[in-house]
Amino acid sequence: MPTKCLGSLATSTDNYLFALARGTGTQLATIGSDDALRILDATTLKVTKTLQACHSGVACLKTGDSARTFVTGGRDGLVRCWDGRAKQVAEMADPKANGIASLACHDHFIAVGTESLKEGLGDVSVLLFDARNTSAPVRQYNESHTDTVTQLQFHPAQPQVLLSGSTDGLVSIFDVNHEDEDDALQQVLNPRSAVHCAGFIAQDQAYVVSTDEQYSIYTLAKTASEEEELPPPLQFGDVRQKLDCMYVIDVLVQPDGPPLIAYGHNEKRTLGISSLGTPGAWDFGQKIDLPGAHGDDVVRDVLLIEKRAFSCGEDGNVKAWSLG
Repeated sequence: MPTKCLGSLATSTDNYLFALARGTGTQLATIGSDDALRILDATTLKVTKTLQACHSGVACLKTGDSARTFVTGGRDGLVRCWDGRAKQVAEMADPKANGIASLACHDHFIAVGTESLKEGLGDVSVLLFDARNTSAPVRQYNESHTDTVTQLQFHPAQPQVLLSGSTDGLVSIFDVNHEDEDDALQQVLNPRSAVHCAGFIAQDQAYVVSTDEQYSIYTLAKTASEEEELPPPLQFGDVRQKLDCMYVIDVLVQPDGPPLIAYGHNEKRTLGISSLGTPGAWDFGQKIDLPGAHGDDVVRDVLLIEKRAFSCGEDGNVKAWSLG
């Protein structure tokens, strides 16, 4: 399949770009190690607004509230919502003032995972805020993880179901209809290694990619009360040799196609995207190569919009790609 780079936006070679998010229309946003929030036009890759110092240590970025806002989290312990003009419209704070390490958004709800800065067992939380009333979290789960919460995702069809993954090597599945944490915790997955990314790959299955590139798929329990025998997880092992890569960037679950996995190889200067198959037939399938990638720098995020891909990396660039 023919692919080519359609253009790029350069910020600074000493600026790492961490993440991308899609807004309304042709808007994209990105955050970087310079603590700036940049909003750009996806068709031209021109910056339309730059907000310097959106946080003291910005760490994560997501699309919020039906794509009308961008949501950021920082190591300053704050979560902020911005409109398409980079004007702040809401602010939330971790009650314990820990850094923010991960975010997930559904409608007006924002899930927040916090960071552990100490050796050993950390005092971390999974929080749920209502962006319409940000004075305090509506849910606060403090016992399920003991290290930085690196990943959060709402179930696409059952938004009361929230997945969290952590450096402690566990993935927790919560029903946020329950305030009590023991009642809310529905299932615990144990990949036995720090979680790089995790989420829902099908209605009844979750994927986990660990920081040592071990990829696995787990069946979700239907309810916590049923004593059901779940099948063992599908273990694909270390994917680096299978995909000819050095690291996994993310798993990209598409609303109208098979889930994809994005990965990079610094030495070969390549960025690849492969199909992951379908339920009952999970396997690595068709592959797209984006040659040149971000040079020998790490690609930090990939975003797919129709037949285009957008990537950002530690070279300080955002790139747009045609997928043929």
